[in-house]
Amino acid sequence: MATKEFVEQFIEQGHAEGMAQAMAEATIELYEERFGLMPPALRSAVEATHDLKMLQTWLLVAGAGTREVLHDSVSASSSGRAS
Repeated sequence: MATKEFVEQFIEQGHAEGMAQAMAEATIELYEERFGLMPPALRSAVEATHDLKMLQTWLLVAGAGTREVLHDSVSASSSGRAS
């Protein structure tokens, strides 16, 4: 792999990781604004997730869904995924 390709891949990976972290933080903040303190196990699962599509779904549920739907979604994804 050429140096330029390596650097571009490294930057892209860093961008994706930054996006995942920002979306996880936003999900937690929104959840806590609507429902109160997020349970530690749920927080850990959200923070450990790197799947941007999943995090986007959880962020939308935290904003417009119910606490139960978010808990169920995170639990289902956490039990069957490798982040």
